[in-house]
Amino acid sequence: MKQVPTEIKKQRGTLRKDRLNPNEPVLSSVLPPIPSWLSEDGQKAFSELSTLLHDMSVLTQADEIALTLLCDAYSEYKKAKESVNKFGATIDIISREGNSKPTIRPEVQIANQSFVRIFQLLKEFGLTPSSRAKVNAMEQVGTTPDVKIENFFHGGE
Repeated sequence: MKQVPTEIKKQRGTLRKDRLNPNEPVLSSVLPPIPSWLSEDGQKAFSELSTLLHDMSVLTQADEIALTLLCDAYSEYKKAKESVNKFGATIDIISREGNSKPTIRPEVQIANQSFVRIFQLLKEFGLTPSSRAKVNAMEQVGTTPDVKIENFFHGGE
């Protein structure tokens, strides 16, 4: 069974003294710098998600790599989906015999693989409805993570 961090247990209201790990590292919530090597879409996602996760008090310096991977997969997914939306999911390939055969575009597979990585990482950060439902977030004045999450996935409107 996957171990749940103490902070998540506190927020869920399921923390018990007999299940505490006295050696669990305690890290403060931070806003890590945006990796310069991410694409423009990845950098935008990193900026928005890091702020959101910091507001939710779940982002630490130790999470920077996972967040970077999430944002990189998101930018990869977005680029692949834009291509599929523009050109379609299939491409006609001409066989040696001269016959046309529809074949799935490579971008479809790229989008599908990116989607799986994105979804897994979203769950790790508590950014899906079901993963968030397991957490009772501590009250914070002036922040509304659900609205920020919805805005992120709808173009920041």
